[in-house]
Amino acid sequence: MRADVRRLHLALVVVALGATGRAEGQGIADLPAGARVRITLPDSARLHPFMPRTQSVIGTLARAGSDTLWLQVAGPDPLRVPRGAIREVEVSRGVSRARSALQFGLGMGVGVGLVGYASADDADSRQEAVLAGAIGAVLGGVVGAVRPYERWKRVR
Repeated sequence: MRADVRRLHLALVVVALGATGRAEGQGIADLPAGARVRITLPDSARLHPFMPRTQSVIGTLARAGSDTLWLQVAGPDPLRVPRGAIREVEVSRGVSRARSALQFGLGMGVGVGLVGYASADDADSRQEAVLAGAIGAVLGGVVGAVRPYERWKRVR
């Protein structure tokens, strides 16, 4: 029986590797002007405890040169940032109410349900925990739909 389980795991790994597509990275030079980007720059102080010493700037890409990025942040003049100072560049994937609702609802539902289920002593308490998880999922879905968040994809 143990050999059958190993074969199944091997088959799953082969299928997973075969199903993946070719990995291609998007470079900064490939970004179109007008794309909403978030860049991460080094900073001398921490914004929060246990966080890295970095500062993020969000803006619209005005243009990308070989050694400089120009971001339209506020006002008429673009912000000029040397590429050597940039730690990370991310491009916005937009805001999706449906995805935010689904992710927040699942997270809240599973979180509430697992905590209640793990602390339950009997079958009735476990049923109540599952119901609380379902209610948490619905409430989380509503919160996620009302307050969607922006998703980011790493470029560099």
